[in-house]
Amino acid sequence: MEFSFANKACAACGKPLTGRIDKKFCDDQCRSSFNNQNKRSYEQMIMETNRALRRNRTILKTLCPTGKATVRKSVLADLGFSFQLFNTIFRSKENTYYFSHEFGYMPITDEKGIKKVVIIQKQDYMNKPFDPWG
Repeated sequence: MEFSFANKACAACGKPLTGRIDKKFCDDQCRSSFNNQNKRSYEQMIMETNRALRRNRTILKTLCPTGKATVRKSVLADLGFSFQLFNTIFRSKENTYYFSHEFGYMPITDEKGIKKVVIIQKQDYMNKPFDPWG
């Protein structure tokens, strides 16, 4: 038995609601859309940052199918890579790698002055805790 509410409308799209008396949305898509639009600004920033980190990871993974590769910086930039976003830093004695999950890059400049990045896949020995004071 379905109930129709004379004055009740979907909070997302405004269509009349039928069904349960406490219903707020006409379907899952409207509920999800409404909740995503009404998240607090800091939650939206977190979602956008995570989306950009995932995009960075996908770009690095695509350009580094065998575990290590070197490409021009411009290639990453053209693909929408965000150099300021990373979630882990690995420092060896000589190098610093910036990771988006398990793929990282190290900026280099070759002998001709061309800006490039060395892309690597994280290795087990890189899982040591990072100490910014060490």
